[in-house]
Amino acid sequence: MDQSALPGTGSAPLRPEIERSWIRSSACGVGSDLDQALIRYNPDFDDDSRLIRAARPVLDRLVVSLADTHHSVFLADPEARVLQRWVGMKALNHSLDRAHIAPGFEFSEEFTGTNGVGTALEESRVIVVRGEEHYADFLKKFACVGVPIQHPTSGRVEGILDFTCLATDYDPLMAPFVVEAAKHIETRLAYLSSAAEQALMEGFVHGSRTHRGPVVALRPDFFLANTAALQLLGSTDQAVLWDAARSLLAGGRDEGTVSLLGGEYRVRITVVDVGSHAEQGVVARLAPVRVQTARQLSAKQPAPGERPTGLVGRSPQWQHVLTQIEKAADSTRPIVISGELGTGKSTVARQIHHLTPTTGDLSEFVCTGQAETDDALMTELREALVRGDDVLLRRIDRLTDALRSQLTDQLRNDVPAGRILATCDDSPSGATERTLAAFAHNVWLPPLRQRQEDIADLVPALLAELTPDRRTGCGLPAVQALMRYPWPGNTSELRDVLKAAVDDAGRGGIDVQHLPAWVLKRANRRQLTPMEQGERDLIIDALASVQNNRTDAAKILGIGRATLYRKLRTLEISSGEVLAH
Repeated sequence: MDQSALPGTGSAPLRPEIERSWIRSSACGVGSDLDQALIRYNPDFDDDSRLIRAARPVLDRLVVSLADTHHSVFLADPEARVLQRWVGMKALNHSLDRAHIAPGFEFSEEFTGTNGVGTALEESRVIVVRGEEHYADFLKKFACVGVPIQHPTSGRVEGILDFTCLATDYDPLMAPFVVEAAKHIETRLAYLSSAAEQALMEGFVHGSRTHRGPVVALRPDFFLANTAALQLLGSTDQAVLWDAARSLLAGGRDEGTVSLLGGEYRVRITVVDVGSHAEQGVVARLAPVRVQTARQLSAKQPAPGERPTGLVGRSPQWQHVLTQIEKAADSTRPIVISGELGTGKSTVARQIHHLTPTTGDLSEFVCTGQAETDDALMTELREALVRGDDVLLRRIDRLTDALRSQLTDQLRNDVPAGRILATCDDSPSGATERTLAAFAHNVWLPPLRQRQEDIADLVPALLAELTPDRRTGCGLPAVQALMRYPWPGNTSELRDVLKAAVDDAGRGGIDVQHLPAWVLKRANRRQLTPMEQGERDLIIDALASVQNNRTDAAKILGIGRATLYRKLRTLEISSGEVLAH
């Protein structure tokens, strides 16, 4: 890396962790002259969260030792947002406020460059940033130490403890002092673990003792895995596992199979009692049925980054489709792809053409159902075939009877040089069915609701397509909600929902509150009766009308607050759903 190209770089080389951070900051478009008005601010957080409750006594004692010094400590959440601040001498408050180092402001590297909070999160370790090592000029007057606070059992990063002072007042001995304080907070987190988490931990320990293979404990807000499971599971497998566990529970079964990124596994679950009002948790033991080291259609399959988004998926139904695609690509005979609207028929047709060793181009035509237009279309189609092109004829179910008959004759005769690929609606008329019979290959694409585990793979692929200039993540609760929605518009609808969520989230990751309310209303964790569903929608509407004020909502609904809270639990209504309404 040419350090001279970076802002503020002098003759002294950057430390490796700082250099990596500067590269990331530059890639995100952060400038050394960053406008502080652009720092993200969101004061809407729980000021009595478990992290804050664990940290408050520790930091209240710590700040006593900082009295009469220009030193401060503050707590940040996993999104790099400042939650609370403790200051030695009050005179330091002015400098911190001018730099927006205050509750509600976000200090992720993506928006503010190298700093103690954002860089500690990116590096997942203790980070010291001194004066000129900050990327943005307005932070160069400070020195800071950022220490990740990890959950003592799951290892999940719960937040960041940051020590900040003026750069001229920095003492290297402060780093171990802050690390020790973070350890005390982690210890208190263990004591403050909910009864549900403690029960799941105990179940996980027991399961790990009795099963040598992969073991996980999970529920929507909790995930714990042994070493064998961590080596097996991909980034999207957690949502797939929880969805499989829910299906087994709903069917009254404790054993089944699940398709993970590494192959197919037998899963046996044990329900963990986590309290009458909490979401059930499970301990899952996994055993391989069919292990795969790669998911490629054939030696001709493009690199993972080049595979069309609509072709990703792990479900048995979709693996069968991929096998059909491979066979069709090796043939020069006509191919028709059928399926519901939005299932990706045209994408599959283009992929078949891409995989076929041919020198011709792909000419695309859309049937309109208008005789004059489609008659000209058939003429162009024949010309393209003579040139040796593959021809993609979209929506042949729209063709008039006369032109459909011409197409059938064309299919039954020897086609010169080129090949016909076509797409068709999932419910064709009898006349169209006779035309379909003339195709040598018929590939049917199952609707997304029949292969919900594929959503865990489609979401990151679609987000990469929607935001090619940056990495956009989707939180596990949001993925789980998407997996519970029936998707009548299939993959096209999923893409539209994610686009709206990306726009709502800005440059941050997607959480439940960024999903449309109409998706969340139907994405229930359990199957509700029609009466329960109506009641659930009514409560969400009432809460949304009063900005989630539960006292006012109870009055509107004509019920007591205790009754409302009970219904929030039983109907599984989250604040994120209400805020997204």
